[in-house]
Amino acid sequence: MRLRGFAAIGTTASMFGLGIVLAKLVSGVLNSFFFTFLCLAGGGILLALFLFVSRQPVFPALPRTLWKDMLILTGFGTVLSLLIVLIGLAHTSAVIGGVLLQLEGPAAVFFAIPLLHERLSWRQALGSAILLLGSILVVLQPEQPLAWQDSLLGILLVTTGAFIYGFALIPTKRLAVLADSVQLSVLRLLLGAVCILPFLFFQPTLVFGPISWPMIWILLIYIVTTYCIGYITQQLALRDLKVWEAAAVLQSTPLFTALSALLITHETLTLLQIGGCLLVLIGGIFVVGRNTAAAEQVTSKLP
Repeated sequence: MRLRGFAAIGTTASMFGLGIVLAKLVSGVLNSFFFTFLCLAGGGILLALFLFVSRQPVFPALPRTLWKDMLILTGFGTVLSLLIVLIGLAHTSAVIGGVLLQLEGPAAVFFAIPLLHERLSWRQALGSAILLLGSILVVLQPEQPLAWQDSLLGILLVTTGAFIYGFALIPTKRLAVLADSVQLSVLRLLLGAVCILPFLFFQPTLVFGPISWPMIWILLIYIVTTYCIGYITQQLALRDLKVWEAAAVLQSTPLFTALSALLITHETLTLLQIGGCLLVLIGGIFVVGRNTAAAEQVTSKLP
């Protein structure tokens, strides 16, 4: 069960890593809010069509007690965190933002221990720390200085967004255990798109340049990989893993981003980034460890 969970969250990390590269190829032409709306709405519609064709219910039959978790996941973990990070990245460099986004893993551990009563061994704690260090090294670019003192607002916003996303893994865990993953993704994505929609009316421009057919195909592939496959496998993983375990493996996302950039855009890796990739792999081995017994399913309510 745990191996299946690690395989699923590893797939999520690879899809998210690939998605970052694909998003860079199209995001410059689309307004950030419009781009986010298209991804959320597109992913929700595609998954809804899949369920409809399969003659399955499109939306999950959630008990009333779980709607609080659903609203927290959608409003805070999907929409608010994304908007805060987007605004923060506009006030700081991509390098600093990439480093700070890795704080979502430690944030998930910070919330999971008191709220879900999860525990980790010294070996697993060491592996999480190595994963975090490796992911930071993969993101860092020596040729771009880290001007932390010139982007305090951006630092605060991106850090806040990362912590909100880490916290959102708590309700995701409860929902993943008790609801169908595909149906849950449909509801999460479409609710997120509805929340983003009002912001579009305040944007002066939604499209900044011509849109070609190759760009449309890249956008479609990005939606399928990140917002369909990535979201579903994340929720499947949380059925078998603790929140901190899933968050730790997600720290390997920069590794898959670097590998995707190497294959798709033919970027080169520095020695520092290669060293970071090795640390990510070592940290992952420590996190998975030898303990592959079935993880205890924790479904205690949020306070």
